Amino acid sequence: MSLCPACQQVNVANLTRPLHDLPPPRWGRARTSSSTPRGMVHLDDARHLVASAHAGCPFCDLIVRAVLQHNKGAADSIWTPTGHFERDVRQLQDALAPRPICLQTNYDPVKPSFPEHGTTGSWHIRGLKACVPVDRGTLVGRIRLFAHADSPAGSSCDIIGRPPLPSSDSPEAFNLIERWMSTCLSQHQACRESLSGSVIDESTPPMLPTRIVHVGNPDAASAPRLLHTAGQRGHYVALSHCWGPPAHRPLMTTRSTLADHQAGIPWTTIPRVYQDAITATRRLGFEYIWIDSLCIVQDSHDDWLKESQRMGDVYQYARLTIAASHAAESEQPCFFPRPPPPTAVELPHVTSDVQSNSSIYASVLFTDYDGISPESGALASRAWATQEWLLTRRMIFYTEESLVWSCKMISQRETGASFHSTARNTRWKAIVEKYSDRQLTNRTDRLIALEGVRGEMAKKRGNDEYCFGLWKNSMPDQLLWYCAVPAQRSRCELDLPTWTWASAIDRVRFLDIKGAKNVCEGFRFDEATKSLVIRSALRQVARLTLFDATSAEEERIPSLAGAPRDTVPADMLFTFQDDAGLSIGWAILDEPLAPNGAVYSLQLMSKVSKIQGTGGVTKSYSEWTLLLRRTDKDREVFERVGLGLVSTGSPWFKDCGNVSVRIS
Repeated sequence: MSLCPACQQVNVANLTRPLHDLPPPRWGRARTSSSTPRGMVHLDDARHLVASAHAGCPFCDLIVRAVLQHNKGAADSIWTPTGHFERDVRQLQDALAPRPICLQTNYDPVKPSFPEHGTTGSWHIRGLKACVPVDRGTLVGRIRLFAHADSPAGSSCDIIGRPPLPSSDSPEAFNLIERWMSTCLSQHQACRESLSGSVIDESTPPMLPTRIVHVGNPDAASAPRLLHTAGQRGHYVALSHCWGPPAHRPLMTTRSTLADHQAGIPWTTIPRVYQDAITATRRLGFEYIWIDSLCIVQDSHDDWLKESQRMGDVYQYARLTIAASHAAESEQPCFFPRPPPPTAVELPHVTSDVQSNSSIYASVLFTDYDGISPESGALASRAWATQEWLLTRRMIFYTEESLVWSCKMISQRETGASFHSTARNTRWKAIVEKYSDRQLTNRTDRLIALEGVRGEMAKKRGNDEYCFGLWKNSMPDQLLWYCAVPAQRSRCELDLPTWTWASAIDRVRFLDIKGAKNVCEGFRFDEATKSLVIRSALRQVARLTLFDATSAEEERIPSLAGAPRDTVPADMLFTFQDDAGLSIGWAILDEPLAPNGAVYSLQLMSKVSKIQGTGGVTKSYSEWTLLLRRTDKDREVFERVGLGLVSTGSPWFKDCGNVSVRIS
């Protein structure tokens, strides 16, 4: 099949022309440092598109498929395909308008390519957006462009998309990982720093962990073995993986198998995910890999406690971490079999200077990321992975359909496309939210699984005091968390105080508060009793009523509009009522039922807003509070039952003096 005359003009020279005089409907702006959209007119009349595709033009056919793919299931699309290809093509043909199809280029000449070294004047093109006019607007199809690295288009960095790898364990795959790692080591200053900001000397091999797996040499029939390092130094790889359900636990080192594992671990006894990780370690030129189930004696509580506290350093000082992203348990692979790559259309490589004898390639940019996104893999549901991903400086994710590189400077898929990673957000509240979404095999690990991150954060925060998952200098803001599902504290196997998010066994969120001030006189943490003493205003709540979403309450009371209703079960969202029975705010309880006995409101933060109305300017007082009740054991001690926001025309706590409140 040959390209039609319009598609023969699709090349770098034409795709990088300014589009001042040819603005198609709903022109989007390219993600670029330039404000000028660049691209080209494809067909002058979009109604010819389907006919050209049926006549055999592969790129016109690609545009049709890209439009169908991009609009499939899109809620905001002006037209939604049914999923039946021939029927959808006919419907698209009927909808096409007599206006030009425009191709808008996704380029960034300023942003450097990675791991290639960009050249001056390169366009750094990743793909294009086909804007296809229809009766009711414009439909968009997204197309990926790529070139082979040794071709003129690839070596010049005009096209920085890469072809998909044949497999995750191919020579091309390991070559790409080596290039990623080499460029990061030589160019990324931030990747030489720990989470606390201390500089790690890459030229000197670090101290090896207490135990490590020596990967052996398959050519010399040397099996992997567990090595007691005794202060040795060396560069090593770490593995981040899922253990799986109890019935499928991975190979483990115990007191009874320790000596055997030090002598050698037969290859046939090593589970698949470990075999693949060891193979990758060998192919990348490393001698050592740290695997938690093998390098910690699993039936020794003392060894586990000691080594788990060192786990932060293990990942932080690893040269590279391999993440078995989509392997749900140890018998699943890192190197998953891959589906065939999408069909690619060959286009001529023409620049403004000359036509070369090489090609660039185009394929549909698929928007289903489950198979390529680390966030969609089984490992993303594992709580321990939170600190592994935060502390490691370089990580290679083996997903089901792609390799994904992530370091402190960049996250990138094997195709060259940038990848947004939330795993490196180092704000404490963001860490806790992400961590609490994930699962622990042992609930007793609720705090220790963040110990490595805590240790690094403590170095950054100086004299700040860590209090059961919260930082004292960030109170009261960090006290304003709420449960996205019931706290179920009775199921918590740790004796944790109610004021910490860690006392809830599942997902928590923090209120997003802007412009409010701390109104507390002070905080004191009593480590002996695990209690927090806060000096602030305390007032008894007249009544809490289950929020009625069918009523007009939300419209009558502006403060209710700020309640995070989408992230809270309906039976945990209540309204504050004053002595007269008027609703004055909202409350999120930690459990579905309203607590027995009197409920007290402890003022933590406040904000005054000026509201312009028909009668002039009025003030609104917003006051964020903890909801407490007295404990059964000690009437002078309170426990948390939730939080809330009161919004009134005058300060709700104005007649309340500050008192010291002890919360257990």
